Amino acid sequence: RVFDGVNDIMMGSIADRTRSKFGRFRPWLLWAGPLFCLCMALSFLIPSPNMTVRIIYACVMYIVVDVVFTAVDIPFWSLPAAMTRNIKERSAIIGSTQTTSNTITGIIGIVMPLALVAFGGAGSASAYFTLAAIVAVFAATMYLISFKLVKEHVVPEDSEKFSLKLGIKSVVTNRPLLLVQIANAVGLLAMIMRGTFNYYYCQYNLGSLEVMSVLSLLGTVVGIPGCLSFVALSKRVDKKKVIIFFSGLYIVACLVQYFAGWGNLILIYTCSTIASFAVAGFNVAVMAMMSDTIEYGEWKTGQRNEGMITSTRCFVTKLVMAVSGVVVAFIIGIFGYTPGAAQTAQTLSAFHTMMTLVCAGTMLLGTIPLFFYELSETRLAEIMEELKARKAGK
Repeated sequence: RVFDGVNDIMMGSIADRTRSKFGRFRPWLLWAGPLFCLCMALSFLIPSPNMTVRIIYACVMYIVVDVVFTAVDIPFWSLPAAMTRNIKERSAIIGSTQTTSNTITGIIGIVMPLALVAFGGAGSASAYFTLAAIVAVFAATMYLISFKLVKEHVVPEDSEKFSLKLGIKSVVTNRPLLLVQIANAVGLLAMIMRGTFNYYYCQYNLGSLEVMSVLSLLGTVVGIPGCLSFVALSKRVDKKKVIIFFSGLYIVACLVQYFAGWGNLILIYTCSTIASFAVAGFNVAVMAMMSDTIEYGEWKTGQRNEGMITSTRCFVTKLVMAVSGVVVAFIIGIFGYTPGAAQTAQTLSAFHTMMTLVCAGTMLLGTIPLFFYELSETRLAEIMEELKARKAGK
């Protein structure tokens, strides 16, 4: 996780300093996109009957796949800010892209188990590799189509050289970015904890992992309108108000579930669906607000750093994933969780409280930094005009 986070920041710096006839970020879709797809498929090969060789191969491929994926993922999510300076257009691009991503993820989750059976079953190594190869061909095709059709309209001056010092400054002195990422980190902690405890909650409190499958399906379905609702709302009000709305919706859903207990399955389905809807909108809002801080960083430092600023989201996500794993392990340990056995009333109560009240409280803490976020769309428009005047002056 530590290497992964540092790798994100490094790639952001590399993408920002890239200069080519294709732009700064599009070339990575052409170079790293297909390479990632190839490495991803190769990681499903079994190189030898020797277990030591297999483990070494798995470790090497894990790192290789991580590096090449970062090489395409950071530039890909940096593209919206390079495609247009229009705030509404950019929010729509991010929202529609995230909606498509969530849809494909849902399709993969439904189709993949059925496809495994069709290609030989979950016990067949060739079935996994065949499916990975099919996905790799599809993904490489999508990367190349995106490279062909997407254009970068916001580009730095040819004479402008990238400065790592200014790149770091555009992150650490970017107050709106720091506030968004603090809110994002705390909000993600609430979401990931809830998602992790969902396994224990369904198995022991509700007595069935089948419920978890239903909750996952509902979450996938409502994720699409959740993303699209951000696009619709952000056209009418500032994104700050939109993200606070989604945070509040998540908190209310968790609190209702907490006070209702775990005896009413329909209510649990309803609350989880509302929470998933809010999570989808929250995540798109974070990306859109983070994209707005790119111009603020350029205004502060004189250098545009889409890559480095975008990479902070990936860094925060991976950091929170690592922290949440430790938190969950600690909590289930101190409350006496025994794997595979009937849990005590205290343990069941702890699972319920963590899934609901604690996650609601954590998300509430995450909204506090947002009240100090002052980069309104009016202020951002003024900054863009000042940047335009600076360039005209040069």
